[in-house]
Amino acid sequence: MTGQSSSERVLQRSLIGLCYVRLAVREPQPAAAFAADILGLQPVPDKQALLFRSDDRYHTLSLIPATDPSSIGIEVSDEAVLERVEHALRNDGFTARRGSPDECKQRFVRDALIVQDTTGNEIDLVLRPAQSGRRYFPSRDAGITGLQSVGLRSVRLTDDQKLWTSILGARISDWAGDVAYLGIDRKHHRIALYPSDRPGILYVSYGVESLDSIMQGHYFVQERQIKILHGPGREPASGQIFLRFEGPEGYVFSFTHGLNDIDPDHHPRQFSAHPSSLCEWGSQCHGIPELQQAGD
Repeated sequence: MTGQSSSERVLQRSLIGLCYVRLAVREPQPAAAFAADILGLQPVPDKQALLFRSDDRYHTLSLIPATDPSSIGIEVSDEAVLERVEHALRNDGFTARRGSPDECKQRFVRDALIVQDTTGNEIDLVLRPAQSGRRYFPSRDAGITGLQSVGLRSVRLTDDQKLWTSILGARISDWAGDVAYLGIDRKHHRIALYPSDRPGILYVSYGVESLDSIMQGHYFVQERQIKILHGPGREPASGQIFLRFEGPEGYVFSFTHGLNDIDPDHHPRQFSAHPSSLCEWGSQCHGIPELQQAGD
């Protein structure tokens, strides 16, 4: 891929934050029950979609038909940035198109640039995602504070990193083996790229208010015979404590707490390709090949 000069013209602070995840499911009702009963998200009454809140936003999780691609939503600062990003992406050979009015309505945004990375993951760059005028009221006391981060599988890690850093303006915070942690706001990372042999969303993480909430979540999912895949553990690069567990249709969800803020003068560090670089507490990963490979 070429066209670095156009990439350089894109503002480094063009990304505002991670705002939602759209998950394609074959059986929406069991997935919706999991989101409310296990994750503790608040269902949003809406006739056109299965939506769930985790904070002041109108939604952070949308369950969509399996015929549509899953995607993540990233808010950009303004229309001028969206136009510059669109121009740079096309010059560098990436697939990008403006969302139709119906697609923007489905995403509850004013405008959207729908992008595919070189792996085939879909990324929605959106303007003015909807906020809610009502207080967030969870379906159970899980201690959730909001959508925290997303792990993406990457078949072409170098090219996907270029999309996020050179064109979109994200920064690499650290590497653990070949895993790349990407920051788009003051937090250590909101996106993590994991080497894989296929595309897709690897996991969706929701922040919780305390270590107590992590442990309560641990026993809660255990009691309901939900498979714990990784944790409780702590990432040495980001400082976050995590619990990853199996969700419907092969999706993985996490509760996390303590994600570090990043210093403006922080220089990306390279952690070794060793299990301790992914969990300093010694938790072994089960059932997530990308995390197991990263620790080989």
